[in-house]
Amino acid sequence: MRQIPLITCLYFVFVSNIWAQKDLPTKTIESRIERVTVYENGAQVSRTAKATLAAGRSILTVRGISPQLDKQSLQVSGDFTILSVLHQTSFLSDSKKTDERSRLQTQKEQIEEKVTLNNGLLKVYQQEENMLIQNQSIKGQAAVLKVLDLKEAVDFQRNRLTELLTKQLELQKANRQLEYEIKRLNAQLTTIAPSQETTTSEIVLTVQSSKPQPAAALELTYFVPNAGWTPSYDLRVREVGRPLEIGYKASVYQYSGEDWENVKLTLSTATPRKNNQAPTLRTWYWGSPNNYSDYYNSLNVAATTDNEVVGTVRTAAERIALAGVSVQLKGTPLGTTTDANGNYRLNIPPDLKNKSKVLVFSMVGMVREEKTVYQNVVDADLQEDKQMLQEVVVTESSRTQKEFALAGTATRMSIRGGKSAAPLVDETEAPTSQQYEIRELYTVLSDGKTYGVEIKNEEAAVYYEYFCAPKIDTDVFLTAYLPNWEQYGLLAGDMSVFFEGVFVGKSTLQPRNSDTLALSLGRDKSLIVSRVKQSQFTKKQSLGNNQTETRRYEIAVRNTKKQSVNVVITDQFPLSRGKEVEVENQTAPEATTNRETGQATWRFSLDPAQQRKLSLGYSVKYPKAGFVSTE
Repeated sequence: MRQIPLITCLYFVFVSNIWAQKDLPTKTIESRIERVTVYENGAQVSRTAKATLAAGRSILTVRGISPQLDKQSLQVSGDFTILSVLHQTSFLSDSKKTDERSRLQTQKEQIEEKVTLNNGLLKVYQQEENMLIQNQSIKGQAAVLKVLDLKEAVDFQRNRLTELLTKQLELQKANRQLEYEIKRLNAQLTTIAPSQETTTSEIVLTVQSSKPQPAAALELTYFVPNAGWTPSYDLRVREVGRPLEIGYKASVYQYSGEDWENVKLTLSTATPRKNNQAPTLRTWYWGSPNNYSDYYNSLNVAATTDNEVVGTVRTAAERIALAGVSVQLKGTPLGTTTDANGNYRLNIPPDLKNKSKVLVFSMVGMVREEKTVYQNVVDADLQEDKQMLQEVVVTESSRTQKEFALAGTATRMSIRGGKSAAPLVDETEAPTSQQYEIRELYTVLSDGKTYGVEIKNEEAAVYYEYFCAPKIDTDVFLTAYLPNWEQYGLLAGDMSVFFEGVFVGKSTLQPRNSDTLALSLGRDKSLIVSRVKQSQFTKKQSLGNNQTETRRYEIAVRNTKKQSVNVVITDQFPLSRGKEVEVENQTAPEATTNRETGQATWRFSLDPAQQRKLSLGYSVKYPKAGFVSTE
């Protein structure tokens, strides 16, 4: 008996399966997006559909899917057995963007036809005008024209030329209006990315049902990279002494190629695209490399799209990675922060593709830096801001939790737990992230524009303090200190500040590793501060090769508000770099003085309509040669 080789048997099985697939009933089903979970970078989309199935095998095709779908993230579930799942590109031009572009293109062509017709009429009128002008001279010396005939000829030419000129002006005006309409249509056409018009994708499912189903339920979930959200806040202070009102908001954007219409949004702080494998320490022998560069590289992998920017932020001197640095796309609410290793990842909407893109890197204690985006990898090295670091030490680090409680009593404000207004979300805390399930349905189009989403409103118990450094600026700055800020789930983001019902400006919320969060609320003109040099105590004396200057200043603070306020005033003494300069007779009554920095700080409570005067004085002895007073 002749034996058939195994490879031949497998071939026949393969071919028979192909023919069997061709004979299966095939159906195209409609689906809609029900839910979207938006991460800081990327989103998970959930679609639902219903299909009519016969008993046995069928092929279902779901069209209109985002072409940017991450194939590894695709999940399918339904009331049947799924035998195979295939994701492929579809070049059917059936998207709404294609219809919109066709409509705009048709309008543009119609207007261009009108412009062409008007230009043709202009030429006809111009030729007639030239002909009338050329025929104005009376030819033929033998001919004698009657006065009446001459008058009729002149009247005809004048009237016709006037009519021609009027028609030409009307056509030119009409063309200007039509050209404006063409420019407007061109602007609309450029907002529709060609790559999103003609290319979609589809999912082909081979399923098996044990019985006929008139409406079998189907759900598809998948991840798309070109989406994200950034937090922002409205801070409202009705009056000093009352709790701070925090309005949580989000700026959501996406350009995945599919519109999210009336969907249930969930905003998540999770980062699904990062390497979630915990690091492992390797045996380290002294003298051998121990930099773990392979782990850091796996965290900050290369950008996956043309509109994505990644990078690392370090200190300029020691090249140490900086965590918590704010990375903001200048002129937009889009931004992110660096992780524990100084890495960041940011999606840039495509409507900025042909415009200058600038990233702003900022962090307390570091000099702000701006970098233009020329490629997908943008690193930054930040310099220390020594002046700001000194100010932070004086105004924040010395204040303990107990001091905040005592200060709260001084302002006649009871520190109590925060109270939420009517919630707009269902807030849940996952093991590794925070989620906000928005109750209202939202529409976010695939146009790269940012859409505002209201999350929730809360009241937070805070301690208010007014700060002024009158040597630099006599304006007073209001700061709200928020103890135990972690309970409010605050993330880094932009703040719009409203004080007593008036918009006072924008700031940045940057949570730090501290028990108390300081929120700058801007300038308040209700406190008036002055710093005046007292001439009767200011003098300059010379003795031998040395010179002595004595100075004294009076600082006056007046409270014009209707309630008591806490005030912080800072000034400074000069410091000496060597023995040749001596700073003596330093006086700052009731101030706390830092001898290392030379700063003097007053903290006090000021009642309504009250004024308080402070004084600061010192003497400096220095050589006449080589030293010049700089104040």
